[in-house]
Amino acid sequence: MVAKVKFNLPRILGYAVLGLFLVSGIVANMTSTLAQEKAAEPVKQEPAAEVKPAQESGEKKAEEAKPAETKSSEAKPADAAPEKKGEESKAAEKKDNAEKKETPPPPKNQVQVITLSGTYVDLMGATAFDPTSLLTGAGPGKRKSFYKLCDYLDELGRSEKVTHVVFDLSDSSIDFNLAQLDELTRRLHQLKKSGKKMSAWLENASSTHLAIAASCDFVALADFGGIDMPSMSMQSIFYRDAMDLVGVKASVVRAGNFKGAVEPYVNSVMSEHLRDHYLEMLKSMNEAQVSIVAKGRGLTTEKVRELQAKRVILPSEAMKAGLVDKLAPYGSMKETMNGWIKEPAGWIETTAKPKKEMSVFELMGKLMSGPDETSSRTKDNTIAVMHLSGAIEDGKKASPGSIVSGPTVKAIEEIIKDDKIKAVVVRINSPGGSATASEAIRRALVQLKNKKPTIISMGDMAASGGYWVSCIGVPVYAERGTLTGSIGVFSMKLSFGSLIKRIGLHFENISLDESANAFSPDRTWTEEDEKALQGTIDEVYTKFLALVSDSRGIKVEKLEDLAGGRVWSGTQAKRVGLVDEIGGLDDCLAVVAKKAGLEKYNVIHRPNVSGGLDLSSILGEADDEEVRLMGISSDALKLLRQRGVSSSVLDCLLRDAMQNVSGRPTIWAIGPAEIHVK
Repeated sequence: MVAKVKFNLPRILGYAVLGLFLVSGIVANMTSTLAQEKAAEPVKQEPAAEVKPAQESGEKKAEEAKPAETKSSEAKPADAAPEKKGEESKAAEKKDNAEKKETPPPPKNQVQVITLSGTYVDLMGATAFDPTSLLTGAGPGKRKSFYKLCDYLDELGRSEKVTHVVFDLSDSSIDFNLAQLDELTRRLHQLKKSGKKMSAWLENASSTHLAIAASCDFVALADFGGIDMPSMSMQSIFYRDAMDLVGVKASVVRAGNFKGAVEPYVNSVMSEHLRDHYLEMLKSMNEAQVSIVAKGRGLTTEKVRELQAKRVILPSEAMKAGLVDKLAPYGSMKETMNGWIKEPAGWIETTAKPKKEMSVFELMGKLMSGPDETSSRTKDNTIAVMHLSGAIEDGKKASPGSIVSGPTVKAIEEIIKDDKIKAVVVRINSPGGSATASEAIRRALVQLKNKKPTIISMGDMAASGGYWVSCIGVPVYAERGTLTGSIGVFSMKLSFGSLIKRIGLHFENISLDESANAFSPDRTWTEEDEKALQGTIDEVYTKFLALVSDSRGIKVEKLEDLAGGRVWSGTQAKRVGLVDEIGGLDDCLAVVAKKAGLEKYNVIHRPNVSGGLDLSSILGEADDEEVRLMGISSDALKLLRQRGVSSSVLDCLLRDAMQNVSGRPTIWAIGPAEIHVK
């Protein structure tokens, strides 16, 4: 039998054309791409030449200064006059002493500059690189590893060489989410406790810039700059009117009245009771950011709120209010900081490695390669940070930006089997997703915690299914700005009846029972359909409440008031008992290390995510077409995403609606990720 191989000619041609575009873009930008290859991690910096011990430098210069003498002495016979050798030795010693006097000792104060820029993410993956940037000449996107920055700050605190740290915050694109900001400020306080004097340089600052600067001893602002520090606000996209325009309607069965993930598809505007609940949550989150600035700058929270209400702060007003210590001309960061230090200081310079020439094919291979295995190899006494980042979905194939049940369970099982991993921190950044996938992952985590010390760390969001997987009976930590809770479930079906009629199609449904047509794409659910499905939803919701009750030790009767889809900030969740402590990954590592009896340990991050180039992201996937069915163009959605608005929940629901042909609806435990807090 001869095997037949089928070739997809259009796809092959498409990849060939793409290859030509990539080659042209890469050749034009090879130098910049290589220079930014390590943009995801802090630059390893070394002291300038003056830090080198003076004696070693003097000896080296003395040796280099007398090559002729060395040659002549080697050429002389072994029985040369000892008097002559003595004279030469004295001459060399005099030269050596002269060189020592000429080489000044290094300044006592050594200044390390840390330049922050771009968006920081918990787990660098395939979505951390925009491949189309190679075609436009923009170079790789500015996304960096948050925890590599944290590790670098910890390492800097242990350095005896550095006495002062200057944070260059002049880049307006600096972006940390609220959970990261809390953890970063704790790391900065630890850096200060290590004895380092810290200062910050601002030009055009946001609330994020100011929160970082408030942790420093000295803050300087460019006199032509300014501060924009609004109080927190929230945006939410509602799709109901767009769906009506194109003829799409959502049928919903849900548990709980506060299911914010459903309202955008069934309402044109937000309900009043949900708006009031979000407003209280927003106040709690804003108080967290206000407290960082107030405590760091020695101001009252009332004063910071007054400044927030004004929002745009002029340099002179910032100085008068105590937000900054000094105004200085643009471009004078080094001079300004030297004036603050007062004593002579040596600025540690960045030592760049020489650029390595690479062929186009080598560069393409590097971009398309998988993760660097050496960066995640386990060693003795290792703590693993298991990241659950993205929407939770059923499936067996990993998908960048999503938590797919099959590969995730497998990754957890591999951690269980690895004897070198002594403890685990489960880091959750998820709005939730499929209830069945959430339960599969939760059960795997139960097996994990039965084998090894485990703790939960909630990041920016751990809502609904993201909260579901945390219910394994171990301590749960959240940051003050974490969005969590959203304990509720629902099922939704999209019907395209009006759209089908507009394009001239008509469906004839012939069946023995009306219920047989419940999942036909041309009609919505009837009251009988919803009544039948409500029993399934109620059963899953009851299981959800039981899991939370058992894990948190809260009676179901009390829990019902906290659930129903309500979303809470980390501060609120701590108050009502949905989490145990306020803290971040640093706190969790310390706690779980103590439980495992570890004094020294390595930290690895799992799963290993491919950092290579995904060609399908350039050729396009179905998501853009799905969004157009909702009446929103891909360009409009791209603009919203650039403004920080997430569409992960919309993408997840639409992808399920397009792919689910079995008729059985997916039961969702998913939070309102479309809300954007800023």
